[in-house]
Amino acid sequence: MTKEIKLSSIERTQWVILALLTLGSLAFWNWRITLGVIIGGIICILNFKALRMILQSGFSQGKISGSFFVKYAIKFLALLAAVGGVAFLLQGRINLVAFLVGLLTIFLAIVVEGIKGYLYMDEEEKKDGT
Repeated sequence: MTKEIKLSSIERTQWVILALLTLGSLAFWNWRITLGVIIGGIICILNFKALRMILQSGFSQGKISGSFFVKYAIKFLALLAAVGGVAFLLQGRINLVAFLVGLLTIFLAIVVEGIKGYLYMDEEEKKDGT
């Protein structure tokens, strides 16, 4: 039996990765870098949480309604507005490269969860003797 990757596990992993990236950014002794990482990570985590809520409500009804696509489009436009707004309005106050690194938390969390699932699958195969 393989272990399923749960969305709540990805969310927790995102917070851990954001904390690690924030601690790593402190090594640069520049608050603009740290602030960029934190803001990027929080935007990414909130976007993932909104996506999760939209998908849960959309698929819990048994069929996908038209409002699902409207909600998803609004969420996507809000993400673009948040990223663009932060990049434009806080351009001199945050480091934009650090901001983009903060936005990578979802990608890194999915990679970490995939590796954990792969290692768990290998342990299960060793127990089964295959």
